[in-house]
Amino acid sequence: MRIDGHHRTWSATDEATLAQVLRSRDRAGGGQFWLAHDERPYPAVAIRISGDLGDVHFFPFEGHPGFRALAPASMGPEHGGKVTTLVYEGCDPASGEDTPGEFILPVDTVVALAREFFRTGARPAGASWFEL
Repeated sequence: MRIDGHHRTWSATDEATLAQVLRSRDRAGGGQFWLAHDERPYPAVAIRISGDLGDVHFFPFEGHPGFRALAPASMGPEHGGKVTTLVYEGCDPASGEDTPGEFILPVDTVVALAREFFRTGARPAGASWFEL
């Protein structure tokens, strides 16, 4: 699996390497990652992480606006009304990107969804999705 980040590229041949890359943090304390199998651009998963929170966006094919993973119910209904600022190298603006709470996931969930995409090459079933 090819993983593109901010001015950086990794290759993951197993789930352990994938998880290690996703748990690495840049100088801003976060990371952005674009995952795709081999040299095929789609389907793809875009991940943004800041500290121990992140979001996941699945793109099935070119031109489709994608699907965003929804926060698990365990995060509580009040979480959906909040806004979380994700900060990582390359975010725009540099002060951080505001993301609605209903799309914010714990990093363990983000990694689990990425692992599922690694195995299947399809939209992970481990989350509910909002189609854009």
